Amino acid sequence: MTETRRLPVATRDIEVEIYPPDETPAPGILLLHELFGLRDYIREDASDLASRGYLVFVPDLFTGGAVRYCVRAMVMQAGRDNRETSDPNREVHQLLDALKADPRCNGRLGMLGACLSGGFVIQMAKRPDMAAPVLYHHSLGMKNGGVPDDESLDTVTRLQGHWSRRDVFCPAARRQRLAERLGDRLEAHVYDMPHGFRSVSRGRPEAPLVWQRTLRFFAEHLKVQRT
Repeated sequence: MTETRRLPVATRDIEVEIYPPDETPAPGILLLHELFGLRDYIREDASDLASRGYLVFVPDLFTGGAVRYCVRAMVMQAGRDNRETSDPNREVHQLLDALKADPRCNGRLGMLGACLSGGFVIQMAKRPDMAAPVLYHHSLGMKNGGVPDDESLDTVTRLQGHWSRRDVFCPAARRQRLAERLGDRLEAHVYDMPHGFRSVSRGRPEAPLVWQRTLRFFAEHLKVQRT
């Protein structure tokens, strides 16, 4: 049964929907919505992930007002740079900490962010406990590859990324710069379909492949068989 909780983070409280699996402890996944906010298709994906054995936290990043959040994240310099010390990234760190601290989580973490929240995934991929970070076309972090060039990505173990071949919100130069910095630590997929793989482009023929690859990545890196 889905739960709703209000979690205190850096500068406010954030409402979080929690989708528990049938069996726990389980790997945890932080599922971040995009610019359109927390919609039913996000909840559908969360339910799907929970049915596959993951504890899923779905925060409403627009808690307290969508306009206020978007201005802070997309217009202010800190949001445009997507620096690791920005308030939005501090909030996402604390959401991951809360997920990991949940007694139903086994400590293995994954996350998925898209568009507005895609840049957060790059920053969270630096965490030593982040086993399976996935992003869809990151629009946050408008300079360089999505994070400032003067911030190291040396601690990123792996990252799976999905991009549109023609995307004004995440141009090719941005993903190519990220690929240059990560090298073979980046599993990159590029598609001939518009931005919004799990939202506006969800019904396109190529969209199921994006989800299949995401599920495979989560299963490969979160469901470790213990011997």
